[in-house]
Amino acid sequence: MTPIVELIDVWKSYDGVQALRGMNLEVRRGEIFGLLGPNGAGKTTTLKIIVGLLRMDRGIVKINGIDIREEPYEYKRLIGYVPESVSLPDYLTVEELLVYSGKIRGVPMMHIKERMDYFVKIFELEDKRRTLIASLSSGMRQKVAIVSALINDPDLLILDEPFIGIDPMGQHILKEMFGERVKDGKTVFISTHMLDTAERLCDRVAVIHRGQNVASGDLKDLQRLSRTGEDATLEEVFLRLIEEAKEMSMEKPIKEERKGFSIFFRRDAP
Repeated sequence: MTPIVELIDVWKSYDGVQALRGMNLEVRRGEIFGLLGPNGAGKTTTLKIIVGLLRMDRGIVKINGIDIREEPYEYKRLIGYVPESVSLPDYLTVEELLVYSGKIRGVPMMHIKERMDYFVKIFELEDKRRTLIASLSSGMRQKVAIVSALINDPDLLILDEPFIGIDPMGQHILKEMFGERVKDGKTVFISTHMLDTAERLCDRVAVIHRGQNVASGDLKDLQRLSRTGEDATLEEVFLRLIEEAKEMSMEKPIKEERKGFSIFFRRDAP
């Protein structure tokens, strides 16, 4: 089956600083996939390239088999995206924003209303429907941003640190909703620093370091790759893989990192 997200040898730099160095990644349909890495590893850059907010320097990104450079607009209908730093128009009410989000995605008004009613209820936003976004707490804004990303019922929901600022009940609701979407064959792709949550929630994860995929797979795959043992937690596995990646990157001359492939590519091979 064609993966819903595929990155092949993707490179990106900012003002001469290399953020991605031959990123290879595959996200399957019907799974919750986690992107893990230390600060500055390239997680947010990767997500922004996928959703079309950044241009890669070179490489291939495919969404549902569509090369996003060849078809830069149509694939976005499949995606719902929530960035780490949510910025919403303060002058709109919650309901106005959700209607607008649906209309610009071409969702019929009847479906907008159905989905809005459903998600506003499960995220406990009913009494905030006609409240200006400017009056909402940061946690409420995060919930509204998530509902906005869901209003077109996307095949691929991408969230950068989705649990930041959300209360425990809201986090529980969000996790339950992720599970329901996966049962329907849809995909949830999250970037997070919350390793204990990722261990319980994600079907597979990718650990990235310095813009490269160090390892990807389920917990058993990563335990084997990191040689940490079958009782190791994702946190223990993550720390071992990052430490190994640091050691390996120090041994490799800079020019080798610029050949157009990942020096850790074999870890990501099936």
